[in-house]
Amino acid sequence: MAFGTLVISMIYIFLLKWITKPLLYVSMVLILVFFILLGGWSWIQRSKYDPITEEKNYQYATAGAAVSWTFAAIYLCFMCCCWSKIALGASIMECASVFVSQNLRVVLLPILMYVFVAIFFVYWITTAVYLYSIGEPEFDAGSPVANIIWDDKTWGMMWYFLFGLFWCIAYMICLQQFIIAAMCCMWYFSGQGSEMSDQPGEVGMLKAMSWGMYYHLGSIAFGSFLIALITMIRVVFEYLVKQYEAVGNKENPVYKAAKCCIRCVLWCLDKYVKFITKNAYIQIALHNSNFCTAAWESFFLIIRHAGRFGSAAIIGWIMMMLGKGTIVASSAYLTILIVERGFPMVQQPFIPAIIVAAIAYVVGSLFLSIFSFSCTAILHCFLMDEDTGGSANTPDSLRSFLDYNDEANAKATASKKEAEDDKKEE
Repeated sequence: MAFGTLVISMIYIFLLKWITKPLLYVSMVLILVFFILLGGWSWIQRSKYDPITEEKNYQYATAGAAVSWTFAAIYLCFMCCCWSKIALGASIMECASVFVSQNLRVVLLPILMYVFVAIFFVYWITTAVYLYSIGEPEFDAGSPVANIIWDDKTWGMMWYFLFGLFWCIAYMICLQQFIIAAMCCMWYFSGQGSEMSDQPGEVGMLKAMSWGMYYHLGSIAFGSFLIALITMIRVVFEYLVKQYEAVGNKENPVYKAAKCCIRCVLWCLDKYVKFITKNAYIQIALHNSNFCTAAWESFFLIIRHAGRFGSAAIIGWIMMMLGKGTIVASSAYLTILIVERGFPMVQQPFIPAIIVAAIAYVVGSLFLSIFSFSCTAILHCFLMDEDTGGSANTPDSLRSFLDYNDEANAKATASKKEAEDDKKEE
């Protein structure tokens, strides 16, 4: 079943090019219905409580109905006001599923990267054990492990080696992101997703890897350095917190508030750096620019098209949750069927099903992360394609949206011209 989850994930991603839009629209309607029904159920429960003798329950039910219906109203306004952006997000999801299904070798990329990370981590653990043993051993009769007393030089070596671990792993992940982004850009503008293209180009993983390893090695290394630096700052902060709490005064309310605020700031900084780095690699693949220029361009691109990026993020989150739920549920259900029919002596089939569900969640997250990142890369490509007016190589799933935008812009230009002519006549 561990290998079965791989097959289920690949089948799900392959089917997305046909079921993305129906699944998304049905899910969005069901979410709206859920909030409405939840508010109605809370209102019915409210009528069962006496407002005087059961005042708290009465207030809780009233608040539940009000909150549920408020969320339903906000969600309905979002659907009505941002329907064009939602339609664009659905088309991008469909386009990303076509890209993944036509380039299934990209699915092997995270597996290879995880193998390289595992090999490097084994090397790092082995070397860390040797570094740990540098120092004076202090034996304790009540402990099976000796305590090693380090000097300042050894402490510095360990911190430096830990930062090297964060940097190398971040570099492998960033290289993987750049390769996927480069493959998406090549696929989008090569015409493989368009039937109108006369001679579709090729999409090569080795070519994307050579771009990342030869032309943009410094940009990928700098972006991964920033991620590793923020991770190291968070680790150092947690180490200082642990040392402070070991001394005492951990119940001080000022200390607790400061600790929570600093953790929140560092967490937000980590998320922002990873987000802007991911988008910068897409801009590097699109424009062949350096990291700082690409990060600056991606920042202003997101600001200019905040509605589209926000809608795509919400839609992507819905599809990710649906995908993970489908993969986990299918894997667990098949495990129960196999155990009940093939191994009747097993009295608790839910135990292996839970283990397989955990494996399926990891595998599903791994595969769907490719799909999610491909959606972001295709959105960047679409915005660039839109600025240049589109071409015959534009994927079919996005061509109609470009045509719709051209028609709408033409109507807006015509109405603006008519208004100016009327004003001149007056």
